[in-house]
Amino acid sequence: MENTRKDSTSQTLATPTREGDIKSEIHNLLIVDESGSMCHLCEATISGINETLETIRQAQKQYAETQTHYVSIVVFDSPGEHHNPVRTLIDDVPIEQVGTFSNYHPCGCTPLYDAVGSSLTHLYNKVKDKPDATAVVTIITDGMENSSCDWNLQSVSALIKDLTEKGWTFSYMGSEHDVTTVTHDLHITNVIKFAHTECGSNSTWDRERSAKMAFYSEINSADYRKMSMEERVNSKRRMSANYYTNRETPRHIEAIKSNEVYVFGTDVNGMHQGYCGRKAVMNFGAIAGQNEGMMGQSYAIPTGNNHLIAIAQAAERFRAYAAAHPERRFLVTEIGCGGAGFTPEIIAPMFQGCVELENVALPRSFWNALGIEND
Repeated sequence: MENTRKDSTSQTLATPTREGDIKSEIHNLLIVDESGSMCHLCEATISGINETLETIRQAQKQYAETQTHYVSIVVFDSPGEHHNPVRTLIDDVPIEQVGTFSNYHPCGCTPLYDAVGSSLTHLYNKVKDKPDATAVVTIITDGMENSSCDWNLQSVSALIKDLTEKGWTFSYMGSEHDVTTVTHDLHITNVIKFAHTECGSNSTWDRERSAKMAFYSEINSADYRKMSMEERVNSKRRMSANYYTNRETPRHIEAIKSNEVYVFGTDVNGMHQGYCGRKAVMNFGAIAGQNEGMMGQSYAIPTGNNHLIAIAQAAERFRAYAAAHPERRFLVTEIGCGGAGFTPEIIAPMFQGCVELENVALPRSFWNALGIEND
């Protein structure tokens, strides 16, 4: 049925006299499926939410002079005798007042449209008159809509489209249903399709947190602070469109940008005799005899001794290096999956820590092994 609630989202935000003095209010809304099919992802979901809350806490501390963070958590399942199908567990509370989350008990069906429509309208009515308020909305579900009463696809998608124009950011983390069609119909372009496993859930939450921190960093930038309110809305539209950046290493790399680094596997003697090693020598500055670390525009990880512990340790040293150099973008190839003879399922978990780094791209086979699926 058509939604009968007529809350308008067409008001114009008030413009302050000195835009640069206004702190940005960032309202983080998590809309979480609590239907029965999420049961075996219960622990991973609780962990993902708590780690996301910690990310927001860190952002609040790091960007305290320019941002104020709020949190809402909404869960949804089918109605029961003692509760509503859509429940707001945390209602736009300053992050400093949010403790450890544990109130998550999957059961029932999936009133997705009611959860999204009602929570977005509620939050919009709270922030619509604030000068530089925006929302970062995360939806996670493992099933198709099947039990909403007040909202339908048309009314929810129209609302999302309108709020996106106002600079709100939407991400959708989906599993076990036709994620591509659903998100297309909802006008959501930031999408992760994950395997319905603990690994897939964990990787998805890691990916979401990295996107959040990159978004917060842009809001903190000096260029953003100098903008007028109208310019800020335009900037937030751009940030929203690029919330999930492309982090898949191209299959064939012949040239890279000046800030990019080609990451390849090599033998213990650093002779770089494999396909990627030879390419690193010819095109990206690798040096014969060096078996690990930066060389020109390349980074070597030794895999040729076939000792998995040693490879994992080298992968961790690479992760630490990439984290310390956010100005560079690292293109990881299928390390260890050529002459070393390993599979992505063995090697990819060694790069799990890189999922949180926006400046690291992984090959599609590694993403698949980490539970983030290819459409």
